[in-house]
Amino acid sequence: MDTTTITAEEIMTTRLAVTSPETHLATATEELIKRRVSGLPVVDAAGNFVGRFSERSAIVALDLGTTDDDSEVARQLGKICAADLMNRRSLVLDSRQDVFHSIKLLLDRKVSGASVVDADGTLRGVFSEKSAMRVFIGLCWEQLPSSEITAWAVRAEERQITEETRLNEILNRFHNTHYRRLMVLRGDKLVGEVTRRDALQAALKIRRELSTTAEPESAEPSTGLKTNVESWMYRENTGVRRSDDVLAIAQRFQRSPGRQIPVVHEDRLEGQISRSDLLRAVQRCFPEETTSSHRMQPLYLSSVNKRDAGAVM
Repeated sequence: MDTTTITAEEIMTTRLAVTSPETHLATATEELIKRRVSGLPVVDAAGNFVGRFSERSAIVALDLGTTDDDSEVARQLGKICAADLMNRRSLVLDSRQDVFHSIKLLLDRKVSGASVVDADGTLRGVFSEKSAMRVFIGLCWEQLPSSEITAWAVRAEERQITEETRLNEILNRFHNTHYRRLMVLRGDKLVGEVTRRDALQAALKIRRELSTTAEPESAEPSTGLKTNVESWMYRENTGVRRSDDVLAIAQRFQRSPGRQIPVVHEDRLEGQISRSDLLRAVQRCFPEETTSSHRMQPLYLSSVNKRDAGAVM
């Protein structure tokens, strides 16, 4: 597969929402929620790219995953469980689907990942944009062991929770991993998912409500004097160049936990590329589907197992 003709300059986004090192972390966090983005590039006064502030940065900075069990915040977080937060109609992928059709579904639905389930709703793993990057790199090196989605789905125990899992434990999972979604299981059956944004929004709502009744000195998160973005941003060493080809960018994505990579020139931010930007650009290089069994209609969780889904609606 020849991808050397597709470069970063062709696929990068140049109109970006950014934040600064001096921005208060609460302001930057609210901006993430408002814009529904997983991260913001951090740019200094000279226009230099200096890092990224993400949803995970916010969870770590606001100490949401490690709150003292005796605090009022911890008590309120403990009152909310996964069943209160989970999305019961998220996109799911049939385990019999072709991997290339699955990538198309992720792009069409504009989601970064989806659960892979059998016909009875049993979870087989998660297929994400990062999984799709592995497929693309395998194609480039002509090392594609299978086009079945189950060969590429990732199943990790720490990604699984139950309907009873409390918000403080959910935040702790997001605090300690780079996952963007956790799968909610009843036995071995999928009944919903909780995203990092869902958990962050719920925790911020609790903090805002408590801050209206708290003493002024206790209204700030327990981060000491480190209340600006600079103290909590993820410091990336380098970005990619305009001339870098998509294979080089895909390999970079495989080493990075972020969904976006900056395009920089002499330290100045020129744009950024998301995983979905790259996948859309190389989608035309993927093999065409040849059998109707691979072109199944997209499923949603409520249609996988109506009996189980109805029980939690």
